[in-house]
Amino acid sequence: MRVTGLITEYNPFHNGHLFHLKRAKEITGADYTAVVMSGSFVQRGAPAVFDKYSRARAALVSGADVVFEMPAPFSTASAREFASYAVALFTALGAVDSICFGSECGEIEPIQRTARLLNQESNEFKKRLQDFLKAGKTFPEARSAALAEKEHDAAELLSSPNNILGVEYCQAVLRQHSPLSCFTIKREGSGYHDPSLEGALGSALAVRRALQSGFEVQHLHSLLPEPSFASVCQDIPIFSEDFSGLLNYRLLTEPHPERYAEIRPELAARIKKLSPGYASFDERIQELKSRQFTYTSVSRGLIHLILGIEQRHMDSFKEAGFAPYARILGFRKTAAPLLRQFKEHSSIPVITKLAGAEKKLDPPGAAMLACEIQSSHLYQMVRCEKAAAGSFPGRSAVFQNEYTQPVLILD
Repeated sequence: MRVTGLITEYNPFHNGHLFHLKRAKEITGADYTAVVMSGSFVQRGAPAVFDKYSRARAALVSGADVVFEMPAPFSTASAREFASYAVALFTALGAVDSICFGSECGEIEPIQRTARLLNQESNEFKKRLQDFLKAGKTFPEARSAALAEKEHDAAELLSSPNNILGVEYCQAVLRQHSPLSCFTIKREGSGYHDPSLEGALGSALAVRRALQSGFEVQHLHSLLPEPSFASVCQDIPIFSEDFSGLLNYRLLTEPHPERYAEIRPELAARIKKLSPGYASFDERIQELKSRQFTYTSVSRGLIHLILGIEQRHMDSFKEAGFAPYARILGFRKTAAPLLRQFKEHSSIPVITKLAGAEKKLDPPGAAMLACEIQSSHLYQMVRCEKAAAGSFPGRSAVFQNEYTQPVLILD
């Protein structure tokens, strides 16, 4: 049995994801695909546009065999920690042979070569990295500049977002001495940051922006597989702006923002100087971002503040091996042999229901699960509040209690 792992957000699931899902099986020769998907919040520091169960269903209907949840502490973390969690999870499951990810490069060798270079940082590289950071460059800019002095092609590779994540995945495999093989598929269609709705392979960003702007949903049909299009037509979309009230409350009441993950002392100092008046989530980011703090890094810090994810929690989770448990959101009945393999070979508990789950976990695992449950319930409250406000006539939202929500099982 061959199993390949896909590291995803599906925010939302679109035709490019469907292409990746099908092509991954082809190039790896896999019998099954195991997906790890961000839960209620995603890596750019924002809520997922649709709830995790509708996104998991779209993936399963489209051919995924099993969908695992990436909990909020790591689904909202830096690329390095996001990748480390995913690789740790697939390695611990014991039945996944490989990972397959999309990239602008489309070739695995240069990605792995860059990963090896970065994992073997020389003292000279570290010094130049610090020099560029002190000069005011962001970490990605400083890393690329330092790498360019040694390996121009590698630095060029790191100028594209999916390449960056691919390098992080390969670095995580090296750091963790994981037996996972790495494969990549060239990203087709629109670029990661391309807002264009042209063609059948538009980006998730384009779909989200169209939804947020009130674009007629019927015009998105060509970009989305049927199960995902059904969510667009029926579900309540959620955006960062929907968390503005919660953010302003936390900014007003938290005296020590430096406690929270990705809020460094310099950013915390800027937060403490903010006006106590009302501002939207985006306006707060604009007030705080600088040459040193990018839009995305500020957004992640603010999401951690809202969700209560402190740096000490992250340190504890990383010390526990990143993935102290594996929670299944859904699976296909035809994947029963794969589930048996996980049960027999996994070195971590595999959770399909939450009742009594914390008793199977060590303290860091129980704390991570509790954080995910709280984060998901907060997401559901905002979702239900938005539905009650009547912003989407004819649509409703039922609060999804994590303790009673069943695992998705598809025929």
